Amino acid sequence: MPPSGAIRNLSPPVRDLSTPELLGREIAQRLEADIVTLRLAPGTRLIEDDISRRFGISRSPIREAMRLLEADGLVIRLPRRGSLVAPMSSADFEAISACRAPLEALASAGAALHADTEAMAALRGALTQMIDAERRGDALAAFTANVAITDTLHAQCGNPVLQRLLAVIDKLALRYRYSTYRGASGFMGTAVAANRALIAAIDRRDAGEAARITEELIRQSRIDTLATLQSGVLGITHSDRE
Repeated sequence: MPPSGAIRNLSPPVRDLSTPELLGREIAQRLEADIVTLRLAPGTRLIEDDISRRFGISRSPIREAMRLLEADGLVIRLPRRGSLVAPMSSADFEAISACRAPLEALASAGAALHADTEAMAALRGALTQMIDAERRGDALAAFTANVAITDTLHAQCGNPVLQRLLAVIDKLALRYRYSTYRGASGFMGTAVAANRALIAAIDRRDAGEAARITEELIRQSRIDTLATLQSGVLGITHSDRE
């Protein structure tokens, strides 16, 4: 199961697509990858002319990309100021976490009941990638492998309504998740251990234990993410402190 479109490929080629809508969707995915991995920092102004030159395209699909990113909560458009990367804040993160924790636990429990052989192989493969990345100290690779795990859990949860809800929350949560991998000392090891236990519980078809592990991991992630945001270690200045 490939990871989220936001980070599936950080440098994909821009294809010659036939309509501004399709091209706009692809540009949105490229910009989303930059936003999630903080290469476009919170508060960064997104200038259409600059984006046009970067991708060698007209401004029409860029406007479509901005519309899509705004709908996902990653970009805000302000009168006379254009488009900005949405700020990150402790308050925003707390609101996301309050929604995410119970829904992710439901997804893990559902996956324990529904995951097929192919999904289990995908989970084990992503866990191996996560372990290797943690040993190398590669935060981006560990994060990418973890997103592959959560994508698989969502796809296998057996609840299409839950899948739609998580798809919305994922868009808002990804850059906070990445900030924890990148900025919280020791978190990669914690995440590896928790995901190893989670996959083992799913393999045993233990839905209750899978849900418990997920809730505990998100609880620990919340603590580490808040500490990272408040420390300023990532250079994120658009936060509650302003």
